[in-house]
Amino acid sequence: MRIVLLDYLEDSEKILTAGALATRSSKSAADIHPSQEDIRKMIKWTKKMKLSSVLDFPYYIIVIEGVSRSFTHQWVRYRVAAHMQQSLRFVKIDTSSTNWFVVPPTIVEKGADAVIEYVKSQLRAGETYLKLLEMGIPPEDARFALPIGVKTHISSAFDAEEYIHILYQRMCYDAQWEIRTVANALLVAGLIVHPNIFEGVGPSCIYEGVCRGTRKNACKKDVEALVKNLSEIAESMRKKFNDLDRGEFLRIDLTDVIGYRAPRKVVKDVSERLGMPINLDIEVILEVRKK
Repeated sequence: MRIVLLDYLEDSEKILTAGALATRSSKSAADIHPSQEDIRKMIKWTKKMKLSSVLDFPYYIIVIEGVSRSFTHQWVRYRVAAHMQQSLRFVKIDTSSTNWFVVPPTIVEKGADAVIEYVKSQLRAGETYLKLLEMGIPPEDARFALPIGVKTHISSAFDAEEYIHILYQRMCYDAQWEIRTVANALLVAGLIVHPNIFEGVGPSCIYEGVCRGTRKNACKKDVEALVKNLSEIAESMRKKFNDLDRGEFLRIDLTDVIGYRAPRKVVKDVSERLGMPINLDIEVILEVRKK
């Protein structure tokens, strides 16, 4: 899984503060030059009062790859955004290996037998897909044979309000693991480029102090610890990020924080029984482009 913050409005915090201050000033935003304290106070007030018009100013372009179609079916529900996804009408899926579909960690945790049962079903679907193409079935129809776990990539653009809304909903432990993983990575990205906008952001139990999930705060300590860890990672990486040249990417491996490492015994057992190598880890790589 690779999450890339590809583009964003560099001076968002300064610009939105100037615009907000201008609403109560005889000066226009172009003539207002807010201090860092002005920025901190205004953004804190904006988030507290949920001032949509102010949070609409910053924009972000995100690229996500190595995720399933199950993930993107959820992701595109955020309609206050623009999405462009890989088309299976025009891209032929290479089903010659085992790296074209996602293997959920819950299946791996059940052991080698469960993994093999699942993987064989994916491989059979892949074989059917190729046979249909060989028979002259149009790709737009042959793709019906592909499983929902097939890997894909998607590009999305949205403003700060929607960004925060995504984190608010999908960092919750009730969220599906894939979209929760992406949301956790996106918190780190947001804190690196715009620390004032994303300070204190998280699931509802963190952002509002109210549990809106089904666990009734049973997971709150775990959530608080995770958000604290992610915030510390962002803080430690910000200086390194600021030292980059424009156009360079900061790469952060978050696998051991929010990803999944499969038991080596299970990986070995599955690979030997299938007669082919398989990667059962969920690797999480975050990249942030320096503007």
